[in-house]
Amino acid sequence: MAALPPGCPHMAIALDGATSHAPKTFAAAVAVSGSAAPDAGSEVGTVSSFRGEPALRMSQEDMLCLAEPFRHALVGRFGFSRPSMDLIRKFFISLGLKGDCSVGLLDQNHVLIRPSLQEDYTRLFVRRLWYVHGSAMTISKWSLDFRANKEIAVAPVWVTFPELPIPFLHKVQLSKLAETLGRLLRIDVATADLRRPSVARILVEMDVSKPPIKRVWIGDEEFDFWQPVVFEGWPAFCTFCTRFGHTDEECFRKHPLLRPPKFVPVAAPLVPANPSASRKEYVPKNLTGAAAFHQQLMQSEGQVALEKRNVQEPITVVPSPEVSLPPLDIVAQAQIEE
Repeated sequence: MAALPPGCPHMAIALDGATSHAPKTFAAAVAVSGSAAPDAGSEVGTVSSFRGEPALRMSQEDMLCLAEPFRHALVGRFGFSRPSMDLIRKFFISLGLKGDCSVGLLDQNHVLIRPSLQEDYTRLFVRRLWYVHGSAMTISKWSLDFRANKEIAVAPVWVTFPELPIPFLHKVQLSKLAETLGRLLRIDVATADLRRPSVARILVEMDVSKPPIKRVWIGDEEFDFWQPVVFEGWPAFCTFCTRFGHTDEECFRKHPLLRPPKFVPVAAPLVPANPSASRKEYVPKNLTGAAAFHQQLMQSEGQVALEKRNVQEPITVVPSPEVSLPPLDIVAQAQIEE
């Protein structure tokens, strides 16, 4: 395989020998193998004008050279609440990283994380979710075109090469093999010391917006073979909303009909379905002595009164006896005699 032209980190050589340009996205640029870049502190760009307005003209290669010192930069995103910067810095100190790690504020919900060692970078990046004093922080790779509403489609993925020939298990050859996918981050311990030579396992930083490949061609026209490639836990990434966690087919923004309906709580009826069920019966307490006798007497009298009220006794009409009055003259004679 031919070597990359000097000073052209954004160029790639195809297997058939033809030179092809990599995609112009920053995710594709950082996913390919990096070569020795010029000094990022050197002056790049030319002051010019563009459509009548001031401009600083520079190539994509110059921009990648400027971004080289931030090759291991990460972005921590807080969804709801963000702790203070002092608490965030103390959290990274508590992790016991082997090198220095600076933390800066990008905006209200994002912080810039810059570990000095690749080992610390891999440790932070491979675990995409951290909890900082109770607040969830998701980790993504920093890029030149960083925007708060999107994530760069670069993620660490464990890759296995089953039945890879033993001579290819050397670190140099595994690094070359990883360059066909992205950038090598770590070699599994069992692979490095040949404790499990039946399979090669490496951690690769790669662009996950493209579909995963299934095999890699190794060799030349005289002797070659196809090497199977197996990915462990391919991360779901949506190219429509540029977010991790779901695919394009599952995106609610792209397919609004997939969004589940909102739950509307139904108010409970004011009148119960069974009114007698809500009626409480009076249960008298267990009394003793005079109180018990009084209670028993009141209950018996009440029962008798209730029975008398409910029973309708027949009413008997007794006719009044006829009274015969004496004649008026006899009454008058009796009054005179008195």
